[in-house]
Amino acid sequence: MVGLKPGCALLLWAAAAGLGTPASAADGPSVPVYDPTQVAFDRYVVVKRVGIDGWRSAFRIKGHADLAGARQAVLNEAAHVGADAVVNLTCFDRTDALFDPSGYFCYGNAVRLRK
Repeated sequence: MVGLKPGCALLLWAAAAGLGTPASAADGPSVPVYDPTQVAFDRYVVVKRVGIDGWRSAFRIKGHADLAGARQAVLNEAAHVGADAVVNLTCFDRTDALFDPSGYFCYGNAVRLRK
């Protein structure tokens, strides 16, 4: 970077690399989580079941290092499909007792609330 002081060049590089972003922004978009008793069944439409991948989940479930990471993965997937919220969020602390005995995973229903 010609004509810039070394400190300015480093600051511009850090900003371009995303080092100045807060930790919450790095987690990605988030949607609220509702307990089944908080939202009546006729007030939402299920968009997708998130956290599991259809029939493949019978053989392999992707685990996460901690519970917060597993929960955030489900919330990010729900936001990606355009959901307003997640209902029936359930988390477990084992992914596969036989092949991968450590890890956390969560699943739930990504929903769109009716107006």
